[in-house]
Amino acid sequence: MNWSAGSVPAYLKRWDVHPDGEAMSTPSSWLVPGLWRDRRVMLKVARVEEEARAGLVLGWWDRAAVAVHEVDDRAVLMDLATGDRDLARMSLDGLDDEATIILCQSVSALHAVSRTKAPPHDVIPLAQWFRGLIDPATRAPAIPRGPAIERAAAIARDLLEATGEEVVLHGDIHHANVLDFAGQWLAIDPKGLIGDRAFDYANIFCNPDTATAIANFPRRLAIVSEHSGIDQQTLRSWITAWCALSASWTMESGGTPWTAQAILAEFG
Repeated sequence: MNWSAGSVPAYLKRWDVHPDGEAMSTPSSWLVPGLWRDRRVMLKVARVEEEARAGLVLGWWDRAAVAVHEVDDRAVLMDLATGDRDLARMSLDGLDDEATIILCQSVSALHAVSRTKAPPHDVIPLAQWFRGLIDPATRAPAIPRGPAIERAAAIARDLLEATGEEVVLHGDIHHANVLDFAGQWLAIDPKGLIGDRAFDYANIFCNPDTATAIANFPRRLAIVSEHSGIDQQTLRSWITAWCALSASWTMESGGTPWTAQAILAEFG
């Protein structure tokens, strides 16, 4: 059966959520802050099927990610982040080492769950996620990719053919997707992938902006390697692969992938 989006009013009624704040809309979801059993929550109703998968993965992660109170294949009801701390601001204010360590700890907590139970049935294999980069049949022919991305695509193919520790991946770990929940740092908004655990560290290196990403790259590489137990060369290869994938997506949508291109030029 084809997937279809749910209705915000229907989920507010079904889960007895009382709106409390300004509702928001993104291309992928509707977001409504509210109150549920005297708890501050966020109702997220998916507009696309990929976003619906994210809620199911959050629920599977249990307390390793944001606390989920209700979830189905169209919506998720989760805690609202109310803490004052912000990882992007920390990084920009000279606390990039601390922010990077927090991100590593969050990734590690998510990956640890894969060692205790079977993955959800609908997670996406990492090779499928990279298909647009590594499979010539799926490329947008009108978009010239350039030699740097072609080299990175070859690296991605080699990585995906290798055997590493396979876990349920967040798929989009960065400074705005790990939030302060009353003093505890927890992840939100996963993509719901499965594959080599090293992939989940790559996007840390592309945020929160281009200048910060480039300036802190060597230091971050040392920190992430130390906390993840993954050697620096393997990390650099996954960063290169991720930057190429991100750049190709951005170019196909008509944008300019400044940070991804800068990292590929400087460190790829």
